[in-house]
Parts: sequence; C-alpha cells; structure tokens
Amino acid sequence: MIKKLRQSEFVTSVATLASGTIIAQLFSYALSPIITRLYSSEDMGYLSLFARIVAFITIIATARLELAFTLPKRFEHAYSLYRLSLKVLFTTVIITLFVSLLFLFFPFKDPLMNFLVLLIPLGVLFSALSNQGMSWALRLKDFKRISYSKITQSLTNSLGSIALFPLGVFGLIGAFILSLFAGNFLFVRDFKKAKSHMKLFKMKGRDYAILKNYADFPRINLPHALVDLTKELFIAIYMVYAFEKGVLGLYDLSFRMLKMPISIIGSSIGQVFLKKAVDQRNEGKPIYPLLRKTMLSLFVISIVPFGLLMLFGGEIFSFVFGAHWEKAGFYAQIMAPWLLTNFLISPVSQIPLILNKQRGFFILGITSAVLMVLSLAIGEVFPQWKLTFEEILVIVSATQFVFLTFVIFWLLRLAKKNDAHA
Repeated sequence: MIKKLRQSEFVTSVATLASGTIIAQLFSYALSPIITRLYSSEDMGYLSLFARIVAFITIIATARLELAFTLPKRFEHAYSLYRLSLKVLFTTVIITLFVSLLFLFFPFKDPLMNFLVLLIPLGVLFSALSNQGMSWALRLKDFKRISYSKITQSLTNSLGSIALFPLGVFGLIGAFILSLFAGNFLFVRDFKKAKSHMKLFKMKGRDYAILKNYADFPRINLPHALVDLTKELFIAIYMVYAFEKGVLGLYDLSFRMLKMPISIIGSSIGQVFLKKAVDQRNEGKPIYPLLRKTMLSLFVISIVPFGLLMLFGGEIFSFVFGAHWEKAGFYAQIMAPWLLTNFLISPVSQIPLILNKQRGFFILGITSAVLMVLSLAIGEVFPQWKLTFEEILVIVSATQFVFLTFVIFWLLRLAKKNDAHA
C-alpha cells in the first residue's frame, strides 16, 4: 500500500506542492507572533481592506482565463489564452491607475486611505502575474517552481513586515506588494521560453478564435468569483462602517488562521486535483471516486486543527499572538464549523468548471453571498435587538455551515451524475 502511494503521480504531485506550501506557511506563521506584537489590530484592518480591494480587481484583471491554461490539449492554444490574459491584465492596470489618481482630487477623510489607493495598481499587477505564472507552471506540471514561488512570497512578506515596521501600516502594505513581486521572478523564464516557442503559431485572430471555446471563464466563472470577492469586500467595508478597523483586524487574523489548513494542504491538493480530474475527464474515466476520496482525506486532515480551535481558540490566540488578540481567538471558535466545510469544498471547487456546470455553481455562489450579507447586516435590519459583533458572527457562521454542507452533497451528486452519462 505504501509502495503504491509513493509511486502514485497524484500523491507525489500533492507532496511536492504541499511541501513547498507547508514550508512557506510555517515561515509565515512562525513569524506571525512577532508581527502581531509589532502591529495593532487597526493596522491589520488596513491591510485586510487593501488586500481585499486588490483581490477583487485582480480577478477582473485576467478575466479568469488563467484557470483555463491547463484545459487545452494543444500547447499553442493554452499559450494563446495566456497571451490574451496578459492583454486584459495590462488594460485593467492602466484603468486602475487612472481611477486611483482621480482620488487625488476626491480624497477620503482618512488620509491613510488616500495613500493606500495609489498602491492598488501595483498590487493588482503583481498579484495577477503571480496567478498567471502559477497556472502556467501547473500546466507544465512544474510543481517545484510553484512551491519555490510560495516560499519566496511567504518569506518576503513576513520578513518585510518586520523590517519595515517603522513605516507602520505602509510597512505591512509594502511587504505585501514586495512579496507578490518577488514570487513572480521564478515564472519569468517559463513565459519567455513559451513565447519563443510560440512565434511560429502567432496568427492574426487566432487568440480570439480560441477564446470562443473558453468563453465561460470570463462570462460565467468571472461573475461567480466577483460575487465571492464582493462578499469579502462588503464584510470589510461593513465592519469598518458599523464597528471599527480594529474589529476588522481581529476578524481577519482569526479568519486567516482558520484558512491555514486550506493554505497549507487544501490549495496544494486543489491544484493537483484540478489537473488529475481534467486528465481523467479527457481519458473518459470517472471523476466521482477521485472527488469522494479527496474530500474524505480533507475531512480527516481537518479534524485536529479545527477541533483544537473550536475548543481552545481564545487561549491559543492569546498565547501565540499576544493577550490583545484573545478576542480574535474567540471569533475563530465561532467560525470554525463554517471554515471546516469551506476547507472541504475549496480544493475541489473546480468540479463545476471541469464538467461545464458553472451556471449552477454561480447560482450557489450568489445564494451564499446573499445569505452572508443578510446575516451580517441583521443588526442594521433589527437595530432594536442591539446585537454585538460576536452575536452577528454566530448567525453568519451557522447559516454558512448549513449552506456549505448542502454544496458538498451537490458537488458529489454532480460528479456521480456525470460519470453515469460518460
């Protein structure tokens, strides 16, 4: 059994990606106790808001075409999608730069926000290039390069945050941007090599003709992703409006810690799962057994970390990050069931994309966002209840847990139904 696992391409690929991701995250989380003692929850709130804005625009900046890099059977078709995504990226960055300069004439009341807005185009550029580079390396099955990039980004972000501490909030933002920039270096060679090989295949109109076969990515997958990120951005803006930036900082730390299993293991499994599932679909093999096995493995992995946070969140956060972060641990206890189900879904969320069922998943995404917004804003709808943020968070976590449990069964049913008709 052990010998078979070692010889399994899927297991080997996951191990390669996971090892790099684990090393990267270990560096990040090992240095987090230092960073949380240097910066306040309000500083973290600014970073959270900035990162959410960058993530939102980054999704638009490539029209989600990078997700399609692994799908074409022909190499030149995949490169055409890469070339198109770059054109969309540079156009979006120019527009973002123009809009950010407009805020010089229509400034925010908060002077810090006026400076942070000017840094958004840089964040979008490097973030999108990083996503494209990783997707292209995934097509090439260059899992080591992806791992090295993640380690570079993590080290740059953590060490940069410590080194730039005298700059305050701008130290956090600067380290975030520098980490994205540093991680891109490893993908430059792959792009140049592909570009030199594709000179013979460059024909006028070819790129847009190929795009027709993958139009669902900008047409359906992009709006779906925007719904999710709009939800995240709304959460940040609402917290700042209804409470304060410190609450956003506390929430963001607890959310990131709960996302740790996804970052360390889930993303690596997800990247390899996507490639393996696509290969099996192209070969006419069933996908359901792979999906079921992957989700069971994720559930086993999740028991210990999420269980500990559910029981001892406050104590763990207080000990690791400092006494003033104890409330973030309490938030983590509340959100643990919700993020556990999210952990089971995230690595296999490309199943609707692979099976061309993005419309149904898009509807589910909208439903999740509406539930989130309604749950979060319940205090505004019923002000007489005088709900605290903790009470609101309980409602949000409970509704998301129930909904995501439904999504898990929907994905399994989708894969089984596809196999039956294959």
